[in-house]
Amino acid sequence: MAWSMFQVLYELHSPLHIGYHKVGNVQRTRYYIPARNLWGAVTEALTRRGFTTNGVSQGNYQQIGAWVKDHCAFGYWFIQENGQLLYPRYDAGKLKYGHLTAADFERRYLDAHVTTAIDPSTTSAEEGSLHEVEFIAPYNRDGVQTCVGGLVFLDEAAQAALDWCYWLSTLQVGGERRYGFGMLRLLKMESANELQIDRTGTRLRQSVPKGTPLLAHTVIASSIQMRGQIEPLVGRSTSQSHAFGSDLTRGIVCWTPGSVPMDDVQVQFEPEGHWRAL
Repeated sequence: MAWSMFQVLYELHSPLHIGYHKVGNVQRTRYYIPARNLWGAVTEALTRRGFTTNGVSQGNYQQIGAWVKDHCAFGYWFIQENGQLLYPRYDAGKLKYGHLTAADFERRYLDAHVTTAIDPSTTSAEEGSLHEVEFIAPYNRDGVQTCVGGLVFLDEAAQAALDWCYWLSTLQVGGERRYGFGMLRLLKMESANELQIDRTGTRLRQSVPKGTPLLAHTVIASSIQMRGQIEPLVGRSTSQSHAFGSDLTRGIVCWTPGSVPMDDVQVQFEPEGHWRAL
């Protein structure tokens, strides 16, 4: 199966929250968009907009989700600033995002939304209900609109059936969707065939040279030495369009994005969005 590779760039038009973990009352966000979140967002957008093709019924969430998983693949998407993706990488033991330190990245792009429930008997804040949702802001501290981008892979069937710029000109990604979070608007989609990725098999593969950061969660393998952090990765899945993210996936232990291999390694893009070392 031959795959074609594209670079996409979207503008962020509302706060973006990609669920990570909770610290006290604060629900933290990831600083990038994992491939699994993109698969869910693309599946939902196509389902709601009436997409159909051979063997896929209009409005059938499960069929469309399976079709997207079979015929489309995604890299992780990162904030783009001045033409450069701010992906994580460990440099001398410290985590950076592009040219920014983690602290500088947080000051530049993160904000938070505080909410609480109201006790109707007292018309004041309900005890224990205060919580804060961290998010990537649609505008950075300089007032420049935030853009996110990354790679999309389409096989021949997807290219024949799916006009990306028409069906997916807008996406809604991540959590807090009922508040309008995660609205993305497509700016451009360009061929990126110059990148060195094996696109001839049923699953995409990429060689990651020694010292080059991993750009996705990668399943831990005892035969590979790595510098970075590990994380048990658990996601959410959707079996019905009205119950978005209601099911939990089985946990896997991964190296986090930005971890650096100490030897050359080849990875495979798995259908769920993470990578697996070969």
